[in-house]
Amino acid sequence: MKIIITVNTYYPFTDGVQSVTQYQAEGLIKLGHEVTVVTVMHEGMKKIEWHNGVKIIRYNIQTKHAFHLGDKSGYRSLIISLCKNSDVLINVCTQTATTEVLFPILTKINITKILYMHGMHDFSWHQANLLYSIHKIWNDIRWGWDYLVNGRYFKKYNKVIQLHKFDSATLFFKKIYNIDSLVVENAAEDIFFKHSTNKDSDYILNVSNFDKRKNQELILEAFYKSKQLNTKLVLVGSRKNKYTKYLEHLKHTLDEKYGNRQVDFLEKVPRKKIAELVQKSRLYLMGSKWEAFPIALVEAMAAGKPFISTDVGIVRYLPGGVTVKNTQEMAYWIDLFLDQNQIADDYGKIGNKYATNNLTIKNKVELLETIIRK
Repeated sequence: MKIIITVNTYYPFTDGVQSVTQYQAEGLIKLGHEVTVVTVMHEGMKKIEWHNGVKIIRYNIQTKHAFHLGDKSGYRSLIISLCKNSDVLINVCTQTATTEVLFPILTKINITKILYMHGMHDFSWHQANLLYSIHKIWNDIRWGWDYLVNGRYFKKYNKVIQLHKFDSATLFFKKIYNIDSLVVENAAEDIFFKHSTNKDSDYILNVSNFDKRKNQELILEAFYKSKQLNTKLVLVGSRKNKYTKYLEHLKHTLDEKYGNRQVDFLEKVPRKKIAELVQKSRLYLMGSKWEAFPIALVEAMAAGKPFISTDVGIVRYLPGGVTVKNTQEMAYWIDLFLDQNQIADDYGKIGNKYATNNLTIKNKVELLETIIRK
């Protein structure tokens, strides 16, 4: 089959949606399908490129400050043209120009249409400062109106895919639009399932972009409040930025308050090395203020590592770790897992078993193919 996928971010960019879309696209190629990904054009990038068998088309369309900008008419014409000789159109995520600009022409696309969701706008509040409040009010109004008026378009898709049966978007689409979504969970790359036998490593780990939403400051504070004086904390981000400098300053402040601790801030770490870091770690931490179905935790589960995470998205339903509400609770579980090796091992084994049976890329690609064929 010929499959068209539209998505806001794709190779060479890295984030959760990009990761899932890329392994799904490349997996479908391996199953014999022809896949074209249409994504946002960025300066210095090629308009058309091939990567791992997938044809990538980049177009002048984007979402900025909650507005859809660019050559909307040309983008619609491109997708209509591509779909004339294709079998399936998959639009990844709402709240993106690559999906929502197409809403008015969905009836002109006479092939199977699938909306592949990765959660939806988070309407809950996480801070109380002025800049955050202004930004939050605008986004709540903008995306609240978006979901209010676009229900008629969501019903034009043949199928809607969500990440989990208890994901907020799954429940919202059923309650508001009476749409019964299909579920395709996220998966971990095979390299994370190769367990390390290295018993000498003594560090705990977080891998995520350095960003206030990822909230590494909570992890840092919990680490210092724990009793693990000889354990190292490793924070890995795609690249260092202003938030990294803030974290480094926070570390110095915490050193003065609690005593010196070893913290590594790493950037631009290759995927293979990240897998090794996860496999050799003792414990995985996540402090995010918002997530849908975090791949990082799936990777920790695949590697047999227990996790401690804030209670975001569907994390509470993932076996292999615990959810916490604040730094005190995270510090408590850090001490318990690191002081009670058998308990940590048991949690890790439970997570690994679930990931091995349910969260492999092969399993998820085959499930998507089955949905497409049906």
